Amino acid sequence: MHQKLLSFVIRFVFALGIIGFGFILQCSHLSKSKKSKDPQIQIHFLSLDFEETKSIPSSLFESKDLLLILAELSKKEDPPMRFISTTRTEEIMEVNGKSNSWTAGWVVYVNEERIDGVQMKRGVRVSPSDKIEIRYETVERVFGRPTS
Repeated sequence: MHQKLLSFVIRFVFALGIIGFGFILQCSHLSKSKKSKDPQIQIHFLSLDFEETKSIPSSLFESKDLLLILAELSKKEDPPMRFISTTRTEEIMEVNGKSNSWTAGWVVYVNEERIDGVQMKRGVRVSPSDKIEIRYETVERVFGRPTS
């Protein structure tokens, strides 16, 4: 009886060892296959002719000025962008060859909230958790300035 119990305990410990080893291998495989992505600020450019997403490396809790990010993309021509800048406002005038007109223009949204040129000039901080879209859409203009 004592020998049967000892044999059972040895087989039980051996089985647990095999299961544990398999679990460790599985966890190791999952951690290698699931490479952690560094946090990125993503900017979506949308128009009828053009749709592209740009990713800017960032740390998880870091926020950056949106205008500086866009200026850096413009400098790299990725995508090609032109701005109009005054002492009060900053507006995107062209992206990827598509320019503002009297009836349509590039509009910036952060978390579905429209950002105007004055806010852009003052500074809008964005982080990887923000949803940023720059859309070419219908706008109403008076003397070249968007009214809505």
